[in-house]
Amino acid sequence: MPRMKKTQKRSREGESSVEPPPLNHPLAKWFHANEDIIFYELRLAGRKKIPPRYLNPTLLDSHNFSHLKEMLNMQGLLDFIQIREKYYPELTSIAYATLGIESDSQDPSNFSMVFKLGRNTYNVHCSRLASIWKLPLDGCLFEGGKVLLEDWGYDKMRAMQMFNLTQNEKSKIPCQTMNDEYRTLLYLVTYVLEPRVSGHGNVADEDLVLMWAMVNEIKINWPFLILHHMLRIKTKDTSGGIGYLCLWTRIFNYLGVNVSNENVKHLNARCEINEATLHHMGRGKEEEAPPMEFRGHPGPSSSSQEQPSMSDLMQLLQSIEYNMDQRFQRIEDNQARMETNQQNLSQQIQSLQKEQRKIWRSVRRVEAWTFDEDFDEDLDEDQD
Repeated sequence: MPRMKKTQKRSREGESSVEPPPLNHPLAKWFHANEDIIFYELRLAGRKKIPPRYLNPTLLDSHNFSHLKEMLNMQGLLDFIQIREKYYPELTSIAYATLGIESDSQDPSNFSMVFKLGRNTYNVHCSRLASIWKLPLDGCLFEGGKVLLEDWGYDKMRAMQMFNLTQNEKSKIPCQTMNDEYRTLLYLVTYVLEPRVSGHGNVADEDLVLMWAMVNEIKINWPFLILHHMLRIKTKDTSGGIGYLCLWTRIFNYLGVNVSNENVKHLNARCEINEATLHHMGRGKEEEAPPMEFRGHPGPSSSSQEQPSMSDLMQLLQSIEYNMDQRFQRIEDNQARMETNQQNLSQQIQSLQKEQRKIWRSVRRVEAWTFDEDFDEDLDEDQD
């Protein structure tokens, strides 16, 4: 019993050592410790939010991507890549600031997602996490990054040959030589499974590993991988984006987090992976007639070329719409970044004003103390 009291005392001392955020800070309701606010403002606030993507399942059947469908089904990813949720960009960035992983040292497959919002600490066990994200909880514990792959028999050069890839003079691996099915798989990896801000036209080392594993039917523990990728997002430099926005929404919904006053965004047409997406990727359109033919001006060999069909025109319009949507998204992101910078500036001004008030109070106390000393000296002289 005395041992329990001692442990409780240490716990209280640990709590009291945490410096709380200023009460007037706009993020005070979401953070229990001031150091977490500092980490958020330095590393996460203002970072680009990676727009969520989801797959239109009819795409796989309409293009006879049977091999891709089998791979996704084997990995248990078909439901996951179709997740569609509204999302809370600012609240998700706040949750990333305190994100951590708790795991059993004897059994790494027994892990939990841990994060804080305000004074609440949330712990979501991996079994519940898999259910929320519509994923199975089995397979190899692959963390991503630099790992040893000898047990898988992975060889980078053979993997590149499998996908018909070559490395260019800039040491990058462009994806233009991949067939349509594998390029769609790459799109899912770089936009849904491990989303990133840019570089989707090149195959990164980890992209190659994941695609190679899926083709060779090596089952991946996706909740484990995604959670570790989230940690890498948290610790990346500020140029990295904030991803998995829809997955965080499902976590907030499960935990009953009050999001009624939070900024919310809804998915739009450009978030769907469909025919227009494949056209934007350049799927099978390299041999199309040049743009001038669409304006009614035939080229020199127009007699041997087919006129554009209605489906071609519709795909072209969809591609234009997709590009315009991306531009509007960049404008919205820049506007959100400016608003965040304005909020940060306002917070700094409030902090300076608060320090100024403290200094003035100190000055007044010093003046009052000096006056009292002078008054006491005058009394002593009068008494003498």
